[in-house]
Amino acid sequence: MAGKKSKYGKIVFLIGTVYLLLSSPSAFGLSGQSLKNLFGQGKYAGLHTAAKEFYMSENEKYVVALCNLVRFDPRGFLRDVILSADLDTNQSDIKNLMSELKVRKSVFPLMPAFSLYKSSFIHAKDMGFSGLEGHTGSNGQKFEERVRQFFPSSAFIAENYYQGSGEPVDIVMSFLLEKGERGKAYRNNLLSEDIHYIGISIQPHRSRCTNAVLDFARKPNLASTSLPKKKDPSEIYWKDCPKGTKIVTKRKSGGFSLLNLFGGRK
Repeated sequence: MAGKKSKYGKIVFLIGTVYLLLSSPSAFGLSGQSLKNLFGQGKYAGLHTAAKEFYMSENEKYVVALCNLVRFDPRGFLRDVILSADLDTNQSDIKNLMSELKVRKSVFPLMPAFSLYKSSFIHAKDMGFSGLEGHTGSNGQKFEERVRQFFPSSAFIAENYYQGSGEPVDIVMSFLLEKGERGKAYRNNLLSEDIHYIGISIQPHRSRCTNAVLDFARKPNLASTSLPKKKDPSEIYWKDCPKGTKIVTKRKSGGFSLLNLFGGRK
């Protein structure tokens, strides 16, 4: 009986530990209601581009909003996120980030893409269940191959990976402070003017509390590189004809016939 009590006690302890980890406040003092208040302001409301995406959690939506804030209004992010937190601004990494944000130009906000969300969701689930980390799946699949399954385009793509508390501000600040596997590249991805779309998934991780995957993509160039062939005004193309079949509308000189009126297939 004592053994059963000990076993149940361990289970309760583990559940309690996980709860505390998942519910721990952000290291930067902005979470939950604070983020809601921040992006409820008129000046920032337009940056909450994922607000109505039904498939995303609230934390995932706020990660997108924070990414857009630092991209579109770097000095606003400095003022309302970094300086409002109880941080040691004499630390070299924070000081360097603050210096960059003071002079950085505004970049357009990112729009959420469901195709990128699917890619990020699959990888975050995979890493969380397997206990691995990074950009390569447990089956050895590279991130480029995974993203192309859902975003089939030659457009530029990139990916950020995070492990930690799971709070939106912690995730974004981790990238801005160049933490993680690819450091500087993560900050560049977040601030790049070469990307237009974002997909994000935050999932539990077996050993690191939570992990987050952010997938980015540039807007595909749909413009054709070849000039369209100039159409002969005497020809029309019917939708129900095989490709390339044309109907000639020119009437030959001479007698009148129904064939001449409606044309003949070539």
